[in-house]
Amino acid sequence: MSKVEIMREFAQRLLAGRPACLLTTRYRGQVNVMSVGWTSPISGEPPLLAIALHQGCYSHDLLKKSEECVLNIPSRSLAEQVMVCGMRSGAEGDKFKLAGLTADNARRVSAPWVAGCLAHIECAVVESIAPGDHTLFVVEVVGAWAEEEAFRENQWVCPADNPELQPLLHLGGTSFALLNNVLNIEPPAQAGQA
Repeated sequence: MSKVEIMREFAQRLLAGRPACLLTTRYRGQVNVMSVGWTSPISGEPPLLAIALHQGCYSHDLLKKSEECVLNIPSRSLAEQVMVCGMRSGAEGDKFKLAGLTADNARRVSAPWVAGCLAHIECAVVESIAPGDHTLFVVEVVGAWAEEEAFRENQWVCPADNPELQPLLHLGGTSFALLNNVLNIEPPAQAGQA
């Protein structure tokens, strides 16, 4: 096999396969939902995540002001709504209504859950930096919930026969995937710990 050079602006897609997320925010009665693909765990203790948002998007300002959000993780059944939420701005109107989504009360933050999602991660902003055209929000997990049939023993189950219990993965642009072949690989006895 031979290697091909990838343009720098698409190098981040080599790290693809993250759950597509619907980020919800609320500030002084303004509620928004947007699709976000640039998320990552960055610390186990305390549990911290990084969320990168373009500085021109409506949710960026709401998150900056409210300092809290929810990352909602959808299944295949909400794929079209994920696309709608990624293509329109909340400044244009109610994206929950536009996308046909329903808001549910969160447990520990004011931003809502998106009904029908497999999981919800409630977060509080710890800090933010703007190294380029996106702001990197470092958020602490203040609570997390998942459908019992979809997430067991601290991991996604991903049953091959039920895509509605599999998180929708974002590969970049308009490409998505499902995990339907989970591999559990035991390390060799001599491997030790890294």
